[in-house]
Amino acid sequence: MMLLSDKLKVLLKLWLETRRPRIFSFHDCLPDVFSEYVELLIYKRYRILGARDLLARLNEKTPAGRDVVLTFDDGRRNCWSVIFPLLKKYKVHASIFVIPSRISDSEEEYPNLEDFWKGRVSWENLYVSHRKQPYLTWRELRQMRASGLVDIFSHSLRHQIVAVGSRIIDFQHPGVYEMPVYFDEWFEGGMPSVDSIWGVPVYERAWAPLAPNVYFPDRKIDILMNEFVKQNGGFLFFKKKRWRERLWEYYEQHRRLVALGHYRKALDREEARPSIFESKRLIEDILGEDCPFFSLPLYQGFQETSPLLEEAGYKAVFAGPQPPDTRGKPLAVFCRIPSFWIKFLTYF
Repeated sequence: MMLLSDKLKVLLKLWLETRRPRIFSFHDCLPDVFSEYVELLIYKRYRILGARDLLARLNEKTPAGRDVVLTFDDGRRNCWSVIFPLLKKYKVHASIFVIPSRISDSEEEYPNLEDFWKGRVSWENLYVSHRKQPYLTWRELRQMRASGLVDIFSHSLRHQIVAVGSRIIDFQHPGVYEMPVYFDEWFEGGMPSVDSIWGVPVYERAWAPLAPNVYFPDRKIDILMNEFVKQNGGFLFFKKKRWRERLWEYYEQHRRLVALGHYRKALDREEARPSIFESKRLIEDILGEDCPFFSLPLYQGFQETSPLLEEAGYKAVFAGPQPPDTRGKPLAVFCRIPSFWIKFLTYF
């Protein structure tokens, strides 16, 4: 949860930032919500740029004014099933930061909103495609890039996320298309039935190359929390207003029934150098164009990775809302704002 002070900083950034375009960060989005965002931007006369336009902006001294950029991390199926058809509908640009190890070589054609609009598939079929193939395919990426509306960049090779402490930051719950909000934990866990993970604690986490040790909790608490959710309505439990408070209360009541977790080194941990270099190489080789941008997993690790990113030939790094310390670093850094802040542009 964002602190009030952090929220005020974001609002000030929205209000005062004129030197560079405002950059918004998505992972996925429902059709009506994304349409509402784009229509608001168009109505308020914001110009939606492609990320490659930012390279030209780096050397410009004129204010960016009412320019915005829409970015999507991970390369999830939602980018094909929902976002791409809407980009074509509104004729606006977006940039997708993909995880090449999760992109499939499949030539299968998966449905999207255009198929739904034409009555060729049901809404449920879109939902099923997300379960079957959670990430994009190279075929889809090539098609999106060929449209001229989508740019493809790197979000690391594996995007391996690990627990680094015993502090619980949240509980696994449904998001867009009833898919897990904490997508990485679900995907790296072998994509188990989503009903089996609701309510499972999510611990303090980090991108694997930045974690000297990994925290391994006692998984008995996972079973206890998941059973509690199942006994209280399953998926419908998360429709209740106080669902998170109820999970915290139940956790506090039962935490003494499980053993303490432990720390150890991960045997198959993603390393920064091959992740940064290989992701760039794969994108450039498969899509046939340069990859100048890198999006930091979990917005973490600028100081640690900037020398490698520069060596690999990246021109800029995309980080989170809080700007990292860039003193002495030649790479350009673009700070992004979570997508839900777009609605506040109503007042600007």
